[in-house]
Amino acid sequence: MKVIYRYILKYFIRYLLLSLAVLVFIYIVINLFDNLGKFLVKNAAVQDITIYYLYLSPSFIVLLIPVASIMGVFLTFGFMAKNRELIALRTCGFNISRIFTLILTGGIFIAVFSFAFQETVGVWSQTKMFEHKQEKIDRRPRRTPHYRRNFFYSGEDNWVYFIRRFDGTANTMTGITLWKLTEENRITKRVDAGTGRYENGWRFENAKIREFDPTGVEIVHERAFLVMPELKEKPEDFLKRIKPLEEMSFMEIYQFVKKKSRAGEDVSKEEVELNYRFSYPIITIIILLIALPISVVLKKGGIAIGLGMSIVLAFVYWGIIQSCRAYGVAGLMDPVVAAWLPNAFFGIVGVILIVKVPR
Repeated sequence: MKVIYRYILKYFIRYLLLSLAVLVFIYIVINLFDNLGKFLVKNAAVQDITIYYLYLSPSFIVLLIPVASIMGVFLTFGFMAKNRELIALRTCGFNISRIFTLILTGGIFIAVFSFAFQETVGVWSQTKMFEHKQEKIDRRPRRTPHYRRNFFYSGEDNWVYFIRRFDGTANTMTGITLWKLTEENRITKRVDAGTGRYENGWRFENAKIREFDPTGVEIVHERAFLVMPELKEKPEDFLKRIKPLEEMSFMEIYQFVKKKSRAGEDVSKEEVELNYRFSYPIITIIILLIALPISVVLKKGGIAIGLGMSIVLAFVYWGIIQSCRAYGVAGLMDPVVAAWLPNAFFGIVGVILIVKVPR
């Protein structure tokens, strides 16, 4: 029995890795030809383009693992059917459900690996890719901006800033509104000031302070000068580059969502991405649920048909995922529903197929 399990698992992993390597290579070639004109215009060196795609490869791997898993299943069982090994197993009274359990267990490990790989290597490689593209391909030196206009910033100790204009060279800001929030996002204090300057701490001019007690009573007072040592932010904090979501781990996205929510900004896109980080690895398990029962009933031409079906299934699944994500980002669908609805639908389909497949 163990020999059979090792045999099947060995070939499933082999075909999965082979499929993944081929898919990543094809994806890189397509992407390269799509961007070749841009590289030529910028006179990018071959070694810089190569390094660029090395940094992109981890994200391609995570993206294509589910498709490679489908192809691994169809190739494994396609060759077993071609060599009449499935018939031999059934003749000996071997229950195909045991093979399903084995592959699905492998799928769980693949999903865990995919999530961990994305949160470590994937996030790191996205940052390195951005830096490399900016410096070596676009030939734009990394510079810290010195000015910002009309932005919110969520600081420490539940302070939220709105700043009309920030000057990093003079360490000054104008048109400032500050809110002090509780953990329940209730405003306990508001400060409006004309200008502010950092001198080992923030010092504001022409400040109006409003304080709100739990009963709703508002206390208002004004000061020509106001020093606020409770503000922990320094000028360089307001100038840091905000990383795109692709460069953030799920914990960074979670903290980013909390900060933007406190500042009153729309977080639909970030909440969709946060849920998507957990839902995407599970796709591998779900497509195995669908692919396994189909693969064991294919007979004549099973390998070619199976590969064709795997590509069609991947495109349909991916299309539904992207459609739901678009609705979620637009605020037309709850972020949790947008990230998990495709998995729920195809998961039900997979369970039905698993139950109905002849053993």
